[in-house]
Amino acid sequence: MRKLTHWEFGTVAGFLLVYTVVSLLAKPGAALTAFSDMSGAGLWLLAVVVMLWAGFSNTGRTRWFWFLMAFGAALVTTNFASWLYYEVITGRQTPNPFWADIPLFLQPVPMMAAAALRPGSRQREQKFLLSSLNFLILLLWWVYLYMFLVYPNEYIQVNQVVYNAYYFSLFILEFAALMVVMGGMALVAEGAWRKIYWHLFGACALYLLSYQWLNAALNRNEYYSGSIYDVPDYAAICWFILIAARARHVPSEKLAGTARERGTDVSGFLAVLALLSMPVIGLLLLYLVPAASQLRTFRVTVTLIGILLVGACVFLRQMLLARELTRLLHESKSNLDRLQQAQSQLVQQERLAGIGQLVSGVAHELNNPLTAVMGYSDLLKEQTPENGVRQKLERLGTEARRMKRIIDNLISFARPLQDGRKALDIATVVRDSLMLCEYQWKKAGISFELNFPPELPRIPINEGQFKMVFVNLFTNAAQAVEQAQEKKVVVEGNFEAKKIVLRFSDTGPGFSNLDRVFDPFYTTKPVGQGTGLGLSMCYGTVKEHNGKIYAQNLEPHGAAVTIELPAA
Repeated sequence: MRKLTHWEFGTVAGFLLVYTVVSLLAKPGAALTAFSDMSGAGLWLLAVVVMLWAGFSNTGRTRWFWFLMAFGAALVTTNFASWLYYEVITGRQTPNPFWADIPLFLQPVPMMAAAALRPGSRQREQKFLLSSLNFLILLLWWVYLYMFLVYPNEYIQVNQVVYNAYYFSLFILEFAALMVVMGGMALVAEGAWRKIYWHLFGACALYLLSYQWLNAALNRNEYYSGSIYDVPDYAAICWFILIAARARHVPSEKLAGTARERGTDVSGFLAVLALLSMPVIGLLLLYLVPAASQLRTFRVTVTLIGILLVGACVFLRQMLLARELTRLLHESKSNLDRLQQAQSQLVQQERLAGIGQLVSGVAHELNNPLTAVMGYSDLLKEQTPENGVRQKLERLGTEARRMKRIIDNLISFARPLQDGRKALDIATVVRDSLMLCEYQWKKAGISFELNFPPELPRIPINEGQFKMVFVNLFTNAAQAVEQAQEKKVVVEGNFEAKKIVLRFSDTGPGFSNLDRVFDPFYTTKPVGQGTGLGLSMCYGTVKEHNGKIYAQNLEPHGAAVTIELPAA
């Protein structure tokens, strides 16, 4: 909430000073009445414009807060415009009773609903509909009170004394309730909105006190349009205008804790209280006030209609609450399922980590006897003349070295990921990764084709991490082509625009949902056959190395995953 500027303060102070001087020096008459009525209608119209401006400058509940405040100001503007029409334009006395007193009476209702709406609160549309129904219930309740207590003495059985007593008492009760709501919101809000609520509380208090002062002068026959009694009232209107102008760019409300936020459903509490009070009010007035028996038929009818309308709103409110509860139950079930799935994935990851450590230990243990096999085979080969035995020893040494390469790949695959990066030949890493799963897929009739140009630039990568990436891609590609007519997986590598580009393509059916390929826990495999973490892990590893990875479907069938890594 921005500070008050000098020209804003000067404009308000100047207007109030001029109005005070005019009210003290000018004599009662048509000119002073016109000046007073035009000033009041103009101020409230300006309040409507500024509050609408604040509403259109915001979104969501903050927008509706200012729209409801503008609606309340518009109700008072209607009253002032009516007085202006009768007293100034037509030159007639206002009728008694005056129909424009009804919108003036209902002025605090939308303002109460605006405060209880809690502007800026990030809640779902469903809760916004609940707040709208609560506002409608409050509005119907105050209309019911007016029709039950005030209207009969205004139009059916005219009694000016009783009418004034009921009207002024209910009006004071309305503004007292409005001040309670504003003060309550100020206690649970923080930051700029706390100041806004306290300013609105002060403006409402000044407006109520000025109304009391003006009403007391009216009862003493001392009030006339343009008198000094209008000054506090117009000062309160100016205060409302300044609040809206200064708070126009305050978009959201910060509450002082989630517990308070959950426990301050003010509009819902007032709506339920309104519904329960309607039959109580009817019974008390009908049976405890003897004079009310003459209007019993009218008031019973009004009460029944009021209960019917408010009951319909409560029924809709309960339907929305039931729908909201059903949605929350579904969300809770989905969250529980996701938590259970995540827990099972974590357990599986721990098992895989244990298997990796076991594989690493076994591989280290196998290295020693393999080294001995290679050493003794070389020694025997040197001591054996050129014959068939020497060729068998050479074959033994070759296969032993091949076994050692496989074990070395297992060790690097199971090595912890924090081993660091070093400049490696990416083609060699791909070939070593293929060696880990080559036998299994060749047995299934899947052919692998590696196409790498000679002398690709070396790039700094974590070998263990990228072996995991390539094994995942090989596994996914091989599983995709299991049911295809042509079971083929092709890996191509190129150097393009200072980047190493690797393309893994297969002849399978392709991806069913390209937008979710790299999402964690997303898998198209049957339950128990896939975790949905493989491509997500690949995505994280490539991004960690400042690279890019993306998937695409091929025509007429097949899929490809492309990895781009910076060469420098």
